[in-house]
Amino acid sequence: MSTSPFRTLDSETDWSDALSRSADQPVLLFKHSAACPVSGQADQEMQQLAEEENLPVYKLVVQESRALSDEIADVLEIRHETPQAILLEDQEPVFNTSHFDVTADTLLEAVRSVDHSH
Repeated sequence: MSTSPFRTLDSETDWSDALSRSADQPVLLFKHSAACPVSGQADQEMQQLAEEENLPVYKLVVQESRALSDEIADVLEIRHETPQAILLEDQEPVFNTSHFDVTADTLLEAVRSVDHSH
């Protein structure tokens, strides 16, 4: 039985936790579609990132948490897409990407550029 490297993002509590944690360190929100092959590839990339880096990755499965996904899109003012990765720092989105650009390399580069701004 494998344990997921992801933190769940399927409730208001999880969303609050992700936001508050981003005040202390960069946090990645990953919106995943269980029905999309591109999202399946992105899922593997985000899993690799979560396992190899000291970065909290919160995974939202859109089919299970559509209302929360829409709320996050509204709050952050980032149009919903899947797969989608949103990097939060200090409770603000500092980077986001979607579709084929949701890769470990792309996000690692974004995290490092955020980290160097301190």
